[in-house]
Amino acid sequence: MRNIAYSFIKFNDEVIDSKIMMELTDLTRLLLKQEKTTVMVRKFSYFNPVDNVFNLSFFWKHRQDISELEGFRYDILTRYPSIFIFDYALYSKMKEESRFTQQIFLSLEYNRTRKYALQERPLIVHMIGPGDTIMMREYEKPSKSDAEKFLKGFNVAILKSEDSFYFMDEYFNIITHSTAESIKLAIEMTDYLSRYISVSSKFQIHDMPFSEIESAIRKDDLRKDAQKLESKSNEDQQDEMRQIDTKTDRDAGQANMIGETGDNASHKNDHGKQNDYNDDVDDYHEGFGTNTGDNHFMDSYSANHNAVLNIVQPKINLTNYTDYKSLYDIYHSTARKIILEIMQILDYKINSIQDNRSSGRLMKNPVGPMITGSHKVFTKKNTESREIDAAFTLIIDQSFSMMENLEGCRNGAIIINNVLKTLEIPHRIISHHEDTFEVMKNHYPNTIYEHMDFERSKYYYPVSLLNIEASGDNRDGMILRHEMELLNRRNEKNKFIIMFSDGLPSAEEYNQSGIIDTHEAVQEAAKNGIGVINIFINQDNEENTLEAIKNIYDTNVVIVDDAEDIVYVLPQLMQRLLTQMLL
Repeated sequence: MRNIAYSFIKFNDEVIDSKIMMELTDLTRLLLKQEKTTVMVRKFSYFNPVDNVFNLSFFWKHRQDISELEGFRYDILTRYPSIFIFDYALYSKMKEESRFTQQIFLSLEYNRTRKYALQERPLIVHMIGPGDTIMMREYEKPSKSDAEKFLKGFNVAILKSEDSFYFMDEYFNIITHSTAESIKLAIEMTDYLSRYISVSSKFQIHDMPFSEIESAIRKDDLRKDAQKLESKSNEDQQDEMRQIDTKTDRDAGQANMIGETGDNASHKNDHGKQNDYNDDVDDYHEGFGTNTGDNHFMDSYSANHNAVLNIVQPKINLTNYTDYKSLYDIYHSTARKIILEIMQILDYKINSIQDNRSSGRLMKNPVGPMITGSHKVFTKKNTESREIDAAFTLIIDQSFSMMENLEGCRNGAIIINNVLKTLEIPHRIISHHEDTFEVMKNHYPNTIYEHMDFERSKYYYPVSLLNIEASGDNRDGMILRHEMELLNRRNEKNKFIIMFSDGLPSAEEYNQSGIIDTHEAVQEAAKNGIGVINIFINQDNEENTLEAIKNIYDTNVVIVDDAEDIVYVLPQLMQRLLTQMLL
């Protein structure tokens, strides 16, 4: 299990210890042999094969007789074999059945998964014992109807590992060996009981999204009943291919950003070119515009199963240039200081003399090597290149909570663009949000605004940053993976992502899983040699939030109390990073 500091996940006015959630996620993925399974807390516990989500029951919250960790672990240990032994393709047959029949069916299936779990791992009997006792006490409480009484007694018999259940002078078999048998037996039980009791009860013990499974069958081959748990559990899940269809940017020869200096001034736009973008002419001449192509990124991780990412190049007007030029001039001296210091280091490395070489010019004083009998009496100038082998991506969270902080982030990005552009270091500047007003069931649209991309970073300025506005939520893990994928395609030795944020990741169906998903994205980046650094604006945050941020970014967090401080802190960070690369 991970060794993680204490923090919280907050949702629906409840607080979940994120340390517990991360440990439970590790346990679930280990048992399911699924690297991308998400763990969430819901009213009922069940594994959702459509979204690859393992739901834990809210029943274990606020209890005095068992800890949350033990309760949630109980759900995992008694239900994890479901992914291997259930024939989910048959579950759609239960969609039109009554709630009572569905509950009998799910009880029979739960009995199967418990038995498989105990068969494969007999030692868990001691770990689930306290949970069984609590559940039996719950089921033995007075019932409001005969149907509820039957379902409760049925599940008590399951917890006692009995083969049958006695009800109304009749023994009911509760052992099945396949999903098909469970369906058949559930329908037979309902038909028999309906002659003697009302089976219209809405009482519920188990849950399963039958409708979602039915729709998923058309897209995916859900697992069949396993003859042997072990043989099925060894199946590996392969990553889905992430599709990105991005229009190729106009090359440097077409760049025409007003105010370009030095060599960049010669790279002017060919006005005879056709406008490939749906923009005003002035927008096109400036090199920015809305990309009208289908440009979608799907994150295969279950936490982002229903999230879609659209890539947009925001429009700007020529009138923005005056404001941008003013900001550029204000922070030019700050950027210039960093540039000069880095250039001095480069000059030193390029012009430094290497003594004791076997070839080159004769040393002025070769006495030392001659005394020792060495033939290395020559000197040679260093031949290192002036190019800095690095690439950077700056990510700005533009969710609603960042409304008062975007100006400070924008100003910091302007400084860094100045530094990296002058040093000819390729970089990318984006902002992002999830559009909460467009969220629909199973469709969570997210947008990345490309203020600067790698190819244009040598010739353009990110003028569109002046139009950035706060909106929606922030799905940080998915954004990180998208940007990490772009960096992975590049050949630079040193790669960094700098993220600006003011709180925890939060989006549709992402409050519980967002912390874990973002933390894992940071870990994936590290494995790929990409350093992720968070510039965290710590305004009005609880101590637990700050601890969670430190957990996510593994202490690679620069904390500022006000967004205005970014223009002082960020240049220091960049100078340190660039210096470390060169020395």
